[in-house]
Amino acid sequence: MAPRTPLLRPDSYFANRELSIARAAVLGVLLTGAAVAFVAGLGMVFTEKVDGTVTVDNPDRPPEGFCESGMNETFDDMNDNLTGTNGTGFDCSQPARIERNVDTILRQAIGQLYPAMVIGFPIVIFVTAGLLHAGTAICDASGGFARTLTVTLWGMTPFIVTTPIALGALWLLMDPVTVSPETAPQALQQSLLDSLQPWVPAALALNLVGSLWGAVVWTFGLERARSVTRGQAAAVAGFVTLLLVLLGLL
Repeated sequence: MAPRTPLLRPDSYFANRELSIARAAVLGVLLTGAAVAFVAGLGMVFTEKVDGTVTVDNPDRPPEGFCESGMNETFDDMNDNLTGTNGTGFDCSQPARIERNVDTILRQAIGQLYPAMVIGFPIVIFVTAGLLHAGTAICDASGGFARTLTVTLWGMTPFIVTTPIALGALWLLMDPVTVSPETAPQALQQSLLDSLQPWVPAALALNLVGSLWGAVVWTFGLERARSVTRGQAAAVAGFVTLLLVLLGLL
Protein backbone atom coordinates (compact mmCIF):
# COMPACT_ATOMS: atom_id res chain seq x y z
CA MET A 1 0.00 0.00 0.00
CA ALA A 2 1.37 3.40 -0.98
CA PRO A 3 2.06 5.89 1.83
CA ARG A 4 -0.32 8.83 2.24
CA THR A 5 2.44 11.37 1.60
CA PRO A 6 5.87 11.18 -0.05
CA LEU A 7 7.66 12.79 2.90
CA LEU A 8 8.98 9.53 4.38
CA ARG A 9 8.80 7.14 1.40
CA PRO A 10 8.89 9.25 -1.78
CA ASP A 11 10.03 6.27 -3.84
CA SER A 12 7.03 4.15 -2.87
CA TYR A 13 4.58 7.06 -2.99
CA PHE A 14 5.33 8.19 -6.53
CA ALA A 15 5.68 4.64 -7.80
CA ASN A 16 2.22 3.62 -6.60
CA ARG A 17 0.09 6.77 -6.78
CA GLU A 18 -1.16 9.00 -9.56
CA LEU A 19 -0.29 12.66 -9.19
CA SER A 20 -3.36 14.59 -8.04
CA ILE A 21 -3.84 18.20 -9.14
CA ALA A 22 -6.58 18.68 -6.55
CA ARG A 23 -4.27 17.56 -3.77
CA ALA A 24 -1.60 19.88 -5.16
CA ALA A 25 -4.00 22.81 -4.90
CA VAL A 26 -4.60 22.00 -1.23
CA LEU A 27 -0.86 21.80 -0.70
CA GLY A 28 -0.41 25.23 -2.27
CA VAL A 29 -2.91 26.73 0.16
CA LEU A 30 -1.30 24.97 3.12
CA LEU A 31 2.19 26.11 2.14
CA THR A 32 1.09 29.72 1.71
CA GLY A 33 -0.72 29.54 5.04
CA ALA A 34 2.41 28.13 6.66
CA ALA A 35 4.45 31.03 5.29
CA VAL A 36 1.98 33.55 6.72
CA ALA A 37 1.90 31.64 10.03
CA PHE A 38 5.70 31.74 10.16
CA VAL A 39 5.67 35.52 9.84
CA ALA A 40 2.96 35.74 12.49
CA GLY A 41 5.01 33.48 14.75
CA LEU A 42 8.03 35.74 14.32
CA GLY A 43 5.88 38.67 15.37
CA MET A 44 4.66 36.85 18.47
CA VAL A 45 8.20 35.94 19.55
CA PHE A 46 9.51 39.45 18.92
CA THR A 47 6.74 41.13 20.90
CA GLU A 48 7.38 38.77 23.82
CA LYS A 49 11.17 39.07 23.74
CA VAL A 50 11.45 42.81 23.05
CA ASP A 51 10.28 45.23 25.72
CA GLY A 52 10.25 49.00 26.23
CA THR A 53 9.18 52.18 24.48
CA VAL A 54 10.64 54.14 21.58
CA THR A 55 10.29 57.74 20.43
CA VAL A 56 8.74 58.21 17.00
CA ASP A 57 7.39 61.06 14.89
CA ASN A 58 3.89 62.09 15.91
CA PRO A 59 1.56 61.23 13.00
CA ASP A 60 -1.04 63.74 14.30
CA ARG A 61 1.30 66.70 13.98
CA PRO A 62 2.07 68.45 10.67
CA PRO A 63 5.70 68.71 9.47
CA GLU A 64 7.88 71.15 11.41
CA GLY A 65 8.40 73.43 8.42
CA PHE A 66 4.65 73.68 7.90
CA CYS A 67 4.06 74.87 11.45
CA GLU A 68 7.06 77.22 11.62
CA SER A 69 6.17 78.98 8.36
CA GLY A 70 2.75 80.02 9.64
CA MET A 71 0.94 78.07 6.91
CA ASN A 72 -1.19 76.44 9.59
CA GLU A 73 -2.82 79.78 10.42
CA THR A 74 -3.42 80.44 6.73
CA PHE A 75 -5.20 77.08 6.33
CA ASP A 76 -7.17 77.82 9.51
CA ASP A 77 -8.43 81.11 8.09
CA MET A 78 -9.30 79.59 4.71
CA ASN A 79 -11.14 76.70 6.34
CA ASP A 80 -13.02 79.02 8.71
CA ASN A 81 -14.19 81.19 5.82
CA LEU A 82 -15.40 78.19 3.84
CA THR A 83 -17.09 76.23 6.64
CA GLY A 84 -17.97 78.87 9.20
CA THR A 85 -16.07 76.95 11.87
CA ASN A 86 -13.27 78.09 14.12
CA GLY A 87 -9.85 76.54 14.63
CA THR A 88 -10.27 73.41 12.52
CA GLY A 89 -6.87 73.50 10.82
CA PHE A 90 -3.82 71.37 11.49
CA ASP A 91 -2.90 71.08 15.16
CA CYS A 92 0.66 72.34 15.53
CA SER A 93 0.33 72.28 19.30
CA GLN A 94 0.86 68.51 19.24
CA PRO A 95 4.38 67.36 20.22
CA ALA A 96 6.65 66.54 17.30
CA ARG A 97 7.81 63.26 18.91
CA ILE A 98 5.86 60.82 21.07
CA GLU A 99 6.64 57.61 22.94
CA ARG A 100 5.10 54.37 21.73
CA ASN A 101 5.36 50.82 22.99
CA VAL A 102 7.83 48.89 20.87
CA ASP A 103 5.30 46.05 20.58
CA THR A 104 3.05 48.33 18.53
CA ILE A 105 5.91 49.19 16.18
CA LEU A 106 6.81 45.53 15.73
CA ARG A 107 3.19 44.48 15.06
CA GLN A 108 2.84 47.15 12.40
CA ALA A 109 6.10 46.11 10.74
CA ILE A 110 5.14 42.42 10.75
CA GLY A 111 1.64 43.23 9.52
CA GLN A 112 3.08 44.80 6.39
CA LEU A 113 4.66 41.45 5.47
CA TYR A 114 1.41 39.47 5.30
CA PRO A 115 0.29 40.70 1.84
CA ALA A 116 3.82 40.11 0.51
CA MET A 117 3.75 36.51 1.73
CA VAL A 118 0.25 35.83 0.39
CA ILE A 119 1.25 37.12 -3.05
CA GLY A 120 4.97 36.34 -3.06
CA PHE A 121 5.00 32.76 -1.83
CA PRO A 122 2.82 31.39 -4.66
CA ILE A 123 5.13 33.21 -7.07
CA VAL A 124 8.10 31.42 -5.50
CA ILE A 125 6.27 28.11 -5.95
CA PHE A 126 5.62 28.72 -9.65
CA VAL A 127 9.16 29.98 -10.29
CA THR A 128 10.59 26.89 -8.59
CA ALA A 129 8.30 24.65 -10.63
CA GLY A 130 9.44 26.47 -13.77
CA LEU A 131 13.09 25.81 -12.94
CA LEU A 132 12.43 22.11 -12.29
CA HIS A 133 10.37 21.83 -15.46
CA ALA A 134 12.98 23.58 -17.58
CA GLY A 135 15.79 21.56 -16.05
CA THR A 136 14.14 18.26 -16.82
CA ALA A 137 13.14 19.49 -20.29
CA ILE A 138 16.86 19.56 -21.13
CA CYS A 139 16.82 15.82 -20.47
CA ASP A 140 14.10 15.22 -23.09
CA ALA A 141 11.44 14.81 -20.41
CA SER A 142 7.75 14.27 -21.01
CA GLY A 143 4.75 15.22 -18.89
CA GLY A 144 2.98 18.54 -18.50
CA PHE A 145 3.76 21.47 -16.22
CA ALA A 146 0.87 20.57 -13.91
CA ARG A 147 2.66 17.34 -12.99
CA THR A 148 5.89 19.21 -12.31
CA LEU A 149 3.98 21.73 -10.19
CA THR A 150 2.48 18.91 -8.14
CA VAL A 151 5.93 17.43 -7.47
CA THR A 152 7.26 20.91 -6.64
CA LEU A 153 4.60 21.42 -3.98
CA TRP A 154 5.30 18.04 -2.40
CA GLY A 155 9.00 18.86 -2.29
CA MET A 156 8.30 22.13 -0.47
CA THR A 157 6.09 20.43 2.14
CA PRO A 158 8.98 19.89 4.62
CA PHE A 159 8.67 23.65 5.22
CA ILE A 160 5.44 22.91 7.11
CA VAL A 161 7.37 20.53 9.36
CA THR A 162 10.41 22.72 9.98
CA THR A 163 8.46 25.97 10.57
CA PRO A 164 7.17 25.20 14.10
CA ILE A 165 10.58 23.78 15.05
CA ALA A 166 12.27 26.97 13.87
CA LEU A 167 9.85 29.14 15.84
CA GLY A 168 10.34 27.00 18.95
CA ALA A 169 14.09 27.34 18.60
CA LEU A 170 13.74 31.10 18.18
CA TRP A 171 11.72 31.31 21.39
CA LEU A 172 14.36 29.36 23.31
CA LEU A 173 17.49 30.93 21.82
CA MET A 174 16.60 34.58 21.19
CA ASP A 175 18.08 36.91 23.80
CA PRO A 176 15.59 39.37 25.38
CA VAL A 177 15.95 42.98 24.29
CA THR A 178 15.03 46.06 26.31
CA VAL A 179 14.83 49.43 24.57
CA SER A 180 14.32 52.95 25.86
CA PRO A 181 12.91 56.15 24.32
CA GLU A 182 16.49 57.28 23.70
CA THR A 183 17.21 54.25 21.50
CA ALA A 184 17.80 55.27 17.89
CA PRO A 185 16.07 53.23 15.14
CA GLN A 186 19.46 52.02 13.90
CA ALA A 187 20.41 50.92 17.41
CA LEU A 188 17.11 49.07 17.81
CA GLN A 189 17.67 47.26 14.53
CA GLN A 190 21.19 46.29 15.55
CA SER A 191 19.96 45.09 18.97
CA LEU A 192 17.42 42.83 17.28
CA LEU A 193 20.04 41.42 14.91
CA ASP A 194 22.40 40.76 17.81
CA SER A 195 19.67 39.00 19.79
CA LEU A 196 19.04 36.66 16.83
CA GLN A 197 22.65 35.50 16.56
CA PRO A 198 22.22 32.44 18.86
CA TRP A 199 19.28 31.32 16.67
CA VAL A 200 20.98 31.75 13.29
CA PRO A 201 22.93 28.43 13.29
CA ALA A 202 19.77 26.50 14.22
CA ALA A 203 17.78 28.28 11.51
CA LEU A 204 20.43 27.53 8.89
CA ALA A 205 20.58 23.88 9.95
CA LEU A 206 16.80 23.53 9.73
CA ASN A 207 16.80 25.22 6.33
CA LEU A 208 19.47 22.81 5.11
CA VAL A 209 17.60 19.77 6.43
CA GLY A 210 14.34 20.93 4.86
CA SER A 211 16.07 21.69 1.55
CA LEU A 212 17.77 18.29 1.34
CA TRP A 213 14.55 16.57 2.34
CA GLY A 214 12.72 18.40 -0.41
CA ALA A 215 15.42 17.56 -2.94
CA VAL A 216 14.93 13.86 -2.24
CA VAL A 217 11.18 14.21 -2.76
CA TRP A 218 11.77 16.13 -5.98
CA THR A 219 14.15 13.45 -7.25
CA PHE A 220 11.65 10.60 -7.01
CA GLY A 221 8.77 12.84 -8.05
CA LEU A 222 10.44 14.16 -11.17
CA GLU A 223 11.55 10.67 -12.15
CA ARG A 224 7.90 9.63 -12.29
CA ALA A 225 6.22 12.88 -13.35
CA ARG A 226 8.68 13.77 -16.12
CA SER A 227 9.84 10.30 -17.20
CA VAL A 228 13.53 10.98 -16.71
CA THR A 229 16.18 8.80 -15.11
CA ARG A 230 16.72 9.02 -11.38
CA GLY A 231 20.20 10.44 -11.95
CA GLN A 232 18.84 13.17 -14.20
CA ALA A 233 16.09 13.99 -11.72
CA ALA A 234 18.60 14.13 -8.87
CA ALA A 235 20.87 16.48 -10.82
CA VAL A 236 18.03 18.89 -11.59
CA ALA A 237 16.64 18.72 -8.05
CA GLY A 238 20.10 19.25 -6.58
CA PHE A 239 20.84 22.24 -8.80
CA VAL A 240 17.52 23.97 -8.02
CA THR A 241 17.91 23.24 -4.31
CA LEU A 242 21.42 24.71 -4.28
CA LEU A 243 20.19 27.77 -6.14
CA LEU A 244 17.36 28.34 -3.67
CA VAL A 245 19.67 27.87 -0.67
CA LEU A 246 22.15 30.41 -2.06
CA LEU A 247 19.38 32.91 -2.77
CA GLY A 248 18.09 32.42 0.77
CA LEU A 249 21.48 33.39 2.17
CA LEU A 250 21.53 36.73 0.34
